[in-house]
Amino acid sequence: MKNTEDLYQHGGNIYEIEPRRRTFTLDFSANINPLGIPAPVEKLLRRQLKDLVHYPDPKARCLVARLARYWKVKEENVLIGNGSTELIYLTLNAFGPATVTLAVPSFTEYERVARISKCQLKFVYLREDEGFRFNSHCLKKSNVLFLCNPNNPTGNLIISNHADIENMPVNKVIIDEAFMDFVPKEHIHTFIPQAAKSRKIIVLKTLTKLFALPGLRIGYLVAHKDIIRTLKEYQIPWSVNVLAQTAATQCLSEVTFIQRSKQLIEKERNFLYERLSRIKWFKPYPSVANFLLIKINQKRFTSLHLKERLLKKNILIRDCTNFRGLNKQFIRVAVRTHKENMQLVRALEECL
Repeated sequence: MKNTEDLYQHGGNIYEIEPRRRTFTLDFSANINPLGIPAPVEKLLRRQLKDLVHYPDPKARCLVARLARYWKVKEENVLIGNGSTELIYLTLNAFGPATVTLAVPSFTEYERVARISKCQLKFVYLREDEGFRFNSHCLKKSNVLFLCNPNNPTGNLIISNHADIENMPVNKVIIDEAFMDFVPKEHIHTFIPQAAKSRKIIVLKTLTKLFALPGLRIGYLVAHKDIIRTLKEYQIPWSVNVLAQTAATQCLSEVTFIQRSKQLIEKERNFLYERLSRIKWFKPYPSVANFLLIKINQKRFTSLHLKERLLKKNILIRDCTNFRGLNKQFIRVAVRTHKENMQLVRALEECL
């Protein structure tokens, strides 16, 4: 039986690679913008090092105000966190639900936090033959429902009908939109406007993916003011550091960078999907995010075998074995630059 660390492992763990090879390894296991940190943000971070002698603003007022303007909601509807993962844990800690329902396969931290919180777990399995879409008719009464939209690792929008949410037999619906930044016509698909008015919906967001800031840990959520008030009572003080607040505030002004990133990802996602579809034994699934889920249709060749072979070529991919609802025949790869994507395609062709 696998230990807890194996069950809840994530992509982007470059520390599993021996130090001398980390610099040369292309990381396709973490779904981060290949353009890296916006240049103005990087310069600003260097200038703000002097602020490390002060405690960060516990209310992150500048960032809250900027996000409220960005999404056209009130400041009372926004809460900043040390990455969206902190907010996942904070939400369950604050509301203490007896039952939690998960649509799987999905981000493994939902299950981990539910187990830590001693919640009764229920699962709704996203069926491969139905395009991994969420079927609300399979949903039974529950205190909390987690939905990842677009879903990780499947890459698709698992729910699009905004009206369905209010009629679901659950008290709270937590919608993780970590990858919504990469979706064409994002403003149509996001649940943020609805969440700001509803006592039922909480939307989680992150700046990690689009702005390549996983090391700084910065995320936020949007919800009804009463939900925000409750969550603040449980949040530890100074959970978001000075540099993270500064960087995030500047990121929201990088309009050109945002547009360029979305265009690059859409173009390269389509390219990578088409090229991977040509490889014998590979079945990539359509995606609107910055990654692709791939099924290996060759029983003798597992995701772990492929991961190990690619590591010898200095390429790291995500083995999806530990996603509930998937098995050792699935991998996930990030969408990177054209040159890097070509390198991945060639390496996969050689391995298979």
